[in-house]
Amino acid sequence: MNVLLLGGAGLLGSALRATVPADVQLAAPPHARLDVTDAAALERGLDLARPDWVLLCAAYTAVDRAESEPEAAHRLNAQAPALLARLCAARGVRVLMPSTDYVFDGRGTRPWREDDPTGPRSVYGRSKRAGEVALFESGAQALVLRTSWLFGGQARSFPRTMWERARAGQDSRVVHDQRGSPTYAGDLARWIWALLSLAPTGVLHAANAGVASWAEIAERVYAAAGRAQGITRVASTEYPTPAPRPSYSVLDCARLDALLPLPRRPWGAALDEFLSELRAEGAA
Repeated sequence: MNVLLLGGAGLLGSALRATVPADVQLAAPPHARLDVTDAAALERGLDLARPDWVLLCAAYTAVDRAESEPEAAHRLNAQAPALLARLCAARGVRVLMPSTDYVFDGRGTRPWREDDPTGPRSVYGRSKRAGEVALFESGAQALVLRTSWLFGGQARSFPRTMWERARAGQDSRVVHDQRGSPTYAGDLARWIWALLSLAPTGVLHAANAGVASWAEIAERVYAAAGRAQGITRVASTEYPTPAPRPSYSVLDCARLDALLPLPRRPWGAALDEFLSELRAEGAA
């Protein structure tokens, strides 16, 4: 199988490169060589790689900054997927694009299903939803994989930030009234590789099993760092952000479970593996 990965330097892209199966021929050109907003560059990349699948991991992910940079967010999250999908549709190439829990309004009380109405409340969420719509309207054989609370690898993530603060002896105030499904990038990457051979289309939700609040994640990280008392729980109203955060981001992953050969592991087990990686970094 030939796969073209766009955005291979990011959190998920790095995990995909680290877990590529032996039977996959992976091309992962850097942004300097293939800008996903450049039609001519995309055409050259597609014609050179001749992929069966394109994994579109390049995205604008600065949630708060998007509120003041809506054009930049929409250019990368909506216009680029639309352009890529049209080119892929013309060549019979399948497209997988990761998306986000931010496409929902976050006011639910049960896990979000793939067919639930969307209602993004932030610029970032609206840009990602526009990208989803554009992908399906293109006529390409497309899979949107919505995930949430992604962490892992060398990239900046909430658990890494909490670990660094704990190791530096800094206490943290963390919201306790936002709940979601943390997702380890290494697990998400392995699920993606398993899905490519099955070639599903439409929307799938993908996250580690279980539910957590940001405070619960932080407490687990601080405890692993030997500073179990370093977290103070606060309400979201005490921690305002430019972009509104969903209060409930738990994703229903039943459709994914029906496709995967092995059950998704709990978020706590995945986080513990990441914490082991962070300890090894510190010891190196």
